Amino acid sequence: MKFLGITKENVQKTDINCFNNLPDSPNVTAKDLLNLNKTYNRKKYTHVRLSELAVFCPREYVLGYKYGKVKEAFTEYPLMQQFELGSALHFWYQNFSKVFKDVLYGYWKCWACGNLRGKDKPFFGTRKEVKATPCEHCGAKPDATFYHEFYFRVDEPYKVVGKVDGFIMKDNELYIIDFKTFFEKGEFPKPQDKIQLAGYMFFYDLLPDELKVPYKVNTSAGYLYYISKKFNYRDSILAYEVQKEDKLIEPIKKNVGMFTKGVKEGIIPEPFDICIRSGWSRGKAKNCYLRDLCRQEYEASLHI
Repeated sequence: MKFLGITKENVQKTDINCFNNLPDSPNVTAKDLLNLNKTYNRKKYTHVRLSELAVFCPREYVLGYKYGKVKEAFTEYPLMQQFELGSALHFWYQNFSKVFKDVLYGYWKCWACGNLRGKDKPFFGTRKEVKATPCEHCGAKPDATFYHEFYFRVDEPYKVVGKVDGFIMKDNELYIIDFKTFFEKGEFPKPQDKIQLAGYMFFYDLLPDELKVPYKVNTSAGYLYYISKKFNYRDSILAYEVQKEDKLIEPIKKNVGMFTKGVKEGIIPEPFDICIRSGWSRGKAKNCYLRDLCRQEYEASLHI
């Protein structure tokens, strides 16, 4: 227990209980009552996550795959809280908010029995449709049904994994959408968000038909939704159309292609110039989990 209060009373050395009546700070009380510990995270280098398209290093991923490395990290609770708030907003808009009630399409899952809704095959449609009937498998009320984000993990022609926030119907055509949350309005749409959404559109086209949703998806464009985490009359939710442009797709194909080729053929991509010039102290190397291994491999290659 930490004592953050103060007292002006004269205290005898033997009176060790004199601090018991001092109030704890709100932070101390929260730590006593709640689990505010760091969150442990681990990531394998088997597939490129589409949420990391704008920042991932092909060389790091190939080295991580080659040596079976697992990236381990801890996230402090204040930052984790922001992630949780974002996830909570996503969940609310998908399942409860009237904003997307009639236009958000996707799969739905019964949390009572764990099955995807649908009798003969998974149902793909709107919240209004699926909430009209109880679960086909266990009979649970529609209140037990929640949105199930579209997930894919493939090895060909690229080793990627992704989870799509949703699909929206516009002018009788289905489009991929992605949710983002913010506190202060910035220069939207952000480049890294456009790259991520473009990646969803590009890699969705490459999926085998059996993995695609039952509706035809227009992947020439997608939509980014920025949702404010605080009260805001003008900018509570902002929507931006993102075109699947070559200037977004070509770098994605190049970088993910280097990783996929490296895994299949054992070819390790060269380090970035800034990593070499700075002695692995700047650029992506500054926060690279495999920085030391990357440098060792590079230096060893110079003597071959």
